[in-house]
Amino acid sequence: MEVNWDKEASKYQHVFKTAGKSEYNIKLMDFFCSKLGLRPGNRVIDIGCGVGKYGTYFAEMGCDVTLTDISEEMLRHAQENMSLFNSPCAFLQCDFNDISPEHQILKPGFDLSISTMSPAIHDIETIQKMSAITTGFCFVSRFADWSQPIRDEYYRLSGSHPAHSKNSEKLRKDVEDFTALVKEAGFSPDVQFVDYNWEDLRTPQEAAAGFAGCDSGEDFDRALSTVLKLCNQNGKFADAVYTKAAWIYWKAS
Repeated sequence: MEVNWDKEASKYQHVFKTAGKSEYNIKLMDFFCSKLGLRPGNRVIDIGCGVGKYGTYFAEMGCDVTLTDISEEMLRHAQENMSLFNSPCAFLQCDFNDISPEHQILKPGFDLSISTMSPAIHDIETIQKMSAITTGFCFVSRFADWSQPIRDEYYRLSGSHPAHSKNSEKLRKDVEDFTALVKEAGFSPDVQFVDYNWEDLRTPQEAAAGFAGCDSGEDFDRALSTVLKLCNQNGKFADAVYTKAAWIYWKAS
């Protein structure tokens, strides 16, 4: 099922605003600096940037940041989030499948190009295009394992099914296939696996609205009834997710 990223944008912004910088995000930024040589003043592009979470981290350390996404609404939030920083930044709404590497925003080249948990980089053509605009390293992350016990219990109790499900075996196969594509494109990728866990705390009403796709009516009432059975002692729905991320990176030139 194709994801409506404009519709999903508010959820991503909610998480960005409430979760703060996680241990995983700190570890990833340390990796960019220690392993991939990221420094203040470097030019960085995030392809499929979402609401610009990593863009704000790059801007905070004084990088020149370019953010691209297919979703107008994601980029609207990204511009809002980046407005708190004085570092140079540029925004480009595009489908990376279609954009030319000669586009004026892309042509000068980047010290680091990333695409984290995004479908934007997905085949030999997009791998080669990402590499063509990069003078340093390319970095792509993918989920390699996924567990969501509280959410799965919600689906069990409600008798419903997730709109988008993640199968760990398929995720691992996707990582293997993507790494093979990078090699086929002519590069030598390295892969590192890292634990990536988080907990999204929501009120029962927020959680029910997320499951039902609305904030009133019979579907909402049914979802709320189930959510209330799963709330913690503080009355919150703690949507814990336990994953393993694959960090796939290669020298572009």
